[in-house]
Amino acid sequence: MAPVAAETSFESYKIPLSEYVFRRIESLDIHNIFGVPGDYNLSFLEHLYSVPNLNWIGCCNELNSAYAADGYSRVIGHDKFGVLLTTQGVGELSASNGVSGSFAEHVPILHIVGTTPTAAKKAGAHYHHMINGIKTTDPTNHYAYEEMATKISCKILSLTEDLSNAANDIDDLFKTIIETKKPGYLYIPCDLVNNIIDGSNLKTIPGYQLKARYPSTSKQRIDSIVELISEKVIKSKTPLALCDVLTDRYGLSSQVQQIVDLLNLPCSNSLMGKSLLDESKSNYIGDYNGDESNKMVKAYAKSTDCLLHFGDYYNEINSGHWTLYQDIDKEAIILFNPEYIKIGSQVFENVSFQDIIPALLTKLSYTKDLPTFEIPKIDIEIEQIPSNTPISQTILLQKLKSFFKPNDVIVTETCSTMFGLPDIKMPHNSKVVGQHYYLSIGMALPCSFGVSVALSELKKDSRLILIEGDGAAQMTIQELSNFNRANVIKPLVVLLNNNGYTVERIIKGPEREYNDIRPDWNWTQIFQTFGATDAKTIKVQEPQELDSALETLGDLVNVPRLIEVKLDKLDVPWRFHKMVGN
Repeated sequence: MAPVAAETSFESYKIPLSEYVFRRIESLDIHNIFGVPGDYNLSFLEHLYSVPNLNWIGCCNELNSAYAADGYSRVIGHDKFGVLLTTQGVGELSASNGVSGSFAEHVPILHIVGTTPTAAKKAGAHYHHMINGIKTTDPTNHYAYEEMATKISCKILSLTEDLSNAANDIDDLFKTIIETKKPGYLYIPCDLVNNIIDGSNLKTIPGYQLKARYPSTSKQRIDSIVELISEKVIKSKTPLALCDVLTDRYGLSSQVQQIVDLLNLPCSNSLMGKSLLDESKSNYIGDYNGDESNKMVKAYAKSTDCLLHFGDYYNEINSGHWTLYQDIDKEAIILFNPEYIKIGSQVFENVSFQDIIPALLTKLSYTKDLPTFEIPKIDIEIEQIPSNTPISQTILLQKLKSFFKPNDVIVTETCSTMFGLPDIKMPHNSKVVGQHYYLSIGMALPCSFGVSVALSELKKDSRLILIEGDGAAQMTIQELSNFNRANVIKPLVVLLNNNGYTVERIIKGPEREYNDIRPDWNWTQIFQTFGATDAKTIKVQEPQELDSALETLGDLVNVPRLIEVKLDKLDVPWRFHKMVGN
């Protein structure tokens, strides 16, 4: 997978612009770059071979590349990012949906775009991959795509012929991506890629310094906020800790877990925060997402006198359609956010939970006579939903509940089963990856490949399980071919064959042809089609067949596996009916 290293001029401090970019990426302990070559980025890409610890991961198209970079970023670590390389126009626009999802879900991505030469930009020349004006005589705006990207990026760096400050500008872009947990763009004209710049930052500013942050406010202010929070928690009788997605993005999940363990707090994960807190512990009462929660979990949450919402990201899907705080005393709600802290009606702007959570943990660790809280006894059962096939969504979820084990990484598609996973308490140290808010159908399959690359880079001993819908799979299926690589974690794909877009059928048009997909795919032959001749596949229609398939294929981690599960086209978990108002 790794390219062969070429000679480098690193020691002279004067190096090509492109090599600086790649070496700076490597200095951040990032080792894989996803993308598709194009004529505007080929000369840039050549310089990757000067950096022996970087790998080129070519994908089948730019959209899949963006999804893969997103999956990589979600797993590789909060102080890193996924890297995506495309060519101007046709490449970057194809990737823009994937980048938009990363932006929406706070997933840091560096999107590098190779562009037309500087002379063409100045002349407004009609170059390929570009769009000109209404009239054919109108000059071409070579920055049109950059203007589009401003809405899905934290920062755009468009390099020009003046490269005197290029290293600092590139460093600032990378730092901004890490700080904001959002995608950023680096546009490099193809005629500048070999230009020599001052690379001394690589010696004088180690990569870890780009990850350094300063406190968001004074120690006195931090201490006073922590005092208010700790007093509120200690006085409470029915507290609830709710762990949400931004806790993960900012690398604070383990410290929140320590706070929860220290106080033995009743706790929940949000929909987007699934698996962040250890769901195998006795004080984990079940996932909480407003009215779309288990009834007993919802009843306890609504009665809480102190809701500690860590890493809150309040949106339509992640709030149970705006019911998350409904019926909870507003003065009982404490919000921990990277941009503010809110304690009841008091809002502390420009104070990051990155400062408050560690300080709160320290304070509680030194507090004597901590209170004891009663953990409500809540049984999480998977609600029975009738089905016209022997295997129902209910049965599938029950089987998966027994099948999942510690250290598993589960990637879930925007499909029916996604909305049943909140009824499963995940095993210790497992991780759920899904696009629960942006909900781009087809994202999970290429995303799972990026997850696989990250797991391999981290040398994780994990099973990778992809829950994939048939309609979603048809959108991005070709990326299965990348699992034919050496040195990636091989997935178990649980392919839900329900003859079309089941979630759409529940919303509208249950029998309409627009919710049908192309039928009769030979799903069990897909891996072989893409060259994975060692893949193991099984089609199941009966519950006992599903048991046997999971047992047979579950731990064959050295080869790709696929279980095709036949389901009814109108069978979804109860929660999805609730979401759409049925």
